Amino acid sequence: MSPAPSHVRPATRGDLPEVVELLNACDVAEVGEPDTSADDVESDWGMEGFELARDAWVAADDGERLVGYAYVGDQFRTGELEADLWVHPGHHERELAPRLLGLAERRGRELAAERSYEAPVLDIFCIGVNRTKRELLRGHGYALSRTVYRMAAELSDGAAALPVPEGIVIRPFRLEVDEHVMRDAMNEAFEDHFRQSEEPFDAWKARLLGHADFDPDLWFLAWDGDEVAGALIAYDHGDFGWVKGLGVRRPWRRRGLGGALLARAFAALAVRGQLRVGLGVDAEGDTQPLRTYERAGLHVTFTYELYAKSLAG
Repeated sequence: MSPAPSHVRPATRGDLPEVVELLNACDVAEVGEPDTSADDVESDWGMEGFELARDAWVAADDGERLVGYAYVGDQFRTGELEADLWVHPGHHERELAPRLLGLAERRGRELAAERSYEAPVLDIFCIGVNRTKRELLRGHGYALSRTVYRMAAELSDGAAALPVPEGIVIRPFRLEVDEHVMRDAMNEAFEDHFRQSEEPFDAWKARLLGHADFDPDLWFLAWDGDEVAGALIAYDHGDFGWVKGLGVRRPWRRRGLGGALLARAFAALAVRGQLRVGLGVDAEGDTQPLRTYERAGLHVTFTYELYAKSLAG
């Protein structure tokens, strides 16, 4: 028997602890361990232009326990919006997930209209093991757009020793000096990426440098003379390290620079006592990054599917 319909309302700052608890319950059901921190949720809520009262919702059962959560974001500013939704694995209300999805789609259309996007699309990720969510998305008109791998390495096994290409020098990021250089290098490196971003510089800076775990010593730039050849952004989240971004500009590709940047970041994390590191990678990327990551000692742990739906009309 399905429980009584949940009460769905806009999220508030006071909901943060329960939202994190809900997301971690979903993580445990999907990957076997908690994988969400308060900083992760705060990062979503802190995106430029994000209005918590309009762009996120929570669902509570009769006992006022949070059993559902959804949000919509517009980080890329290209008309490719992102959303996600969660229902507690122990809550079996058949219509809750479709209700949350409907709210996300409606708000996505409002954002698209407000920002005059000509061909708006809504993206939602689904981990490969979540058949229920996959069926929900497909049943509501979403199509598989991309496959993304979550990869991990145990730093206790020792980081792979990958050499820096001749003529290249890798240096740590310099705060209040390299911000524009880092962003421009990453944007150029990802200009062919399927989710290319036009995020404003101030929003990019606030999102990445404003993160609670930001440490300039875990950001690296690879220099060829006075030109930036590649860059890497990483964080130490305490229980694991995370490579947020790795990019090599086109003229310097196929020379091992990506692997050298990874080795530098892994070594920096290992010195701090970090035992694990992870990242996400586009399985179908033109630059074939999977090979680079495997040479650096990473292996695939989970597969995620990206589903997309046109919001036009």
